[in-house]
Amino acid sequence: MVVIQKKRVVFANALAEEAGAQIHMDTTTAQLLSGCEPVERDGQREQLALHQLSEQLYQFSPYIERYCSDELAQSGLLLEISSCLKLFNGARSLAEKVAVYLSQTSYGFELGLAHSAKAAWCLSFAKYDITGDETKATFIERLNRLPIDLLFDYPKAVEALSKTGFKTLGDLAKQIEGESISSFRKRLGSTFTEALCEIYDIDQNFLQGALFEKPRDIYRPDEWFENEIQFEYPVTVVEQLKPAIESLLVKLSEYLRKRQQQCQYIEWCISDIYRKKEFVKVNSDAPQSHWALLYDLSLIQFDNRELPFEVDTVKLTCRHTMPIQHRSQVLDFDQDKRKKKSVGDFAVTIAKLKARLGDAAVYKISYHDSCVPELTNVVVSLADQCAQKLPCIHANALRPTWLLTKPELIELRGNSHYWHGYISILVGPERIIGNWWEEPVARDYYLARRHDNLPVWIFHNLYDKQWYVHGVFA
Repeated sequence: MVVIQKKRVVFANALAEEAGAQIHMDTTTAQLLSGCEPVERDGQREQLALHQLSEQLYQFSPYIERYCSDELAQSGLLLEISSCLKLFNGARSLAEKVAVYLSQTSYGFELGLAHSAKAAWCLSFAKYDITGDETKATFIERLNRLPIDLLFDYPKAVEALSKTGFKTLGDLAKQIEGESISSFRKRLGSTFTEALCEIYDIDQNFLQGALFEKPRDIYRPDEWFENEIQFEYPVTVVEQLKPAIESLLVKLSEYLRKRQQQCQYIEWCISDIYRKKEFVKVNSDAPQSHWALLYDLSLIQFDNRELPFEVDTVKLTCRHTMPIQHRSQVLDFDQDKRKKKSVGDFAVTIAKLKARLGDAAVYKISYHDSCVPELTNVVVSLADQCAQKLPCIHANALRPTWLLTKPELIELRGNSHYWHGYISILVGPERIIGNWWEEPVARDYYLARRHDNLPVWIFHNLYDKQWYVHGVFA
């Protein structure tokens, strides 16, 4: 089996290599030589695997980084362990525990130990037992024996060094000691030079060991809220669920408060003693850190349905949270609580309407730039900002703000126009022509009045020669 990317082999297992498949070989040649089965490389699955391993290895160190090669199908995890040695009785004991744990997974692995992250990565390609007595001098001695081919992430620099006679990392170290790191930077670029300095832990400014430790990023594992309540008796009506729902939401609110978090989405799961399950999803337009609105929205969802079975357990899950946003507030010395309450009430009312009627039933109208009247009004979500500034031609024109969903046909009775009553034309026409690239429009618009004094906006379609009502004025 071989793994391919862009029709080139990026990895071959032992059987494929014995049959003649090689890295960088094109897929067709590899198949002809070895009869191998090609599998397309999936970068997302690789990253997911590394993420899952990071979650599991968090038990050994809080400092975890990913290392993924840009040139070869090589990737791994870098664990900073100096702060964990006392807890696990030294480097050897810790390495054994990590090895035992990884051997239980489906992944192959090699361990490397060194004084810097990139040095540990390089030494993972060499075979050395971890004794726990290693020093920086030990690591550098081991690094010096490695071939420069291990710097495969910098192919141009490796090629240039090979042509000038460099074979091992030790050759590079001697060159640095004899001259300076600046000569490498001039010939091979700053990126390669920085990698070399990190391997040997050299401060580029002082040409000596780094004076200060680099700050380390703490790995943050995935965390989510999940809690459940089991009833002492089967629950058959929604009313009996309310105390449990409130109790779980109060715990969620406390969980969010302690972490300075908020959420917009939660999920309920009700189940019976036979493990039948039903899920109820609750969304909020605005992020919430308090339980009250989530409680009302949850009850709306439950009130809209009957319990499908006798409920034994109710579980609340909140997987996605976000930091509480810092919002600036205006100093209000008048303490106009009535105004603040009305704004809050409106947001709550909208959230409840959307929960009961659905997201598509509550919306705003926004202006869209178009010469065709019915295309100037578009529906947008309440969370989106709508365009309300109209161009002069619309602001000054005699047009109704709200149009009929679809223009309605006007009857011709003798020489008069009739639409729920007789209509007389007052002002016009205003000719509108456009939309020739989709459905051509050519109309003459008039301001008219019905017999009951209702002002209406009508037009004569120049294509089908019919009259229509398009809008009604307030």
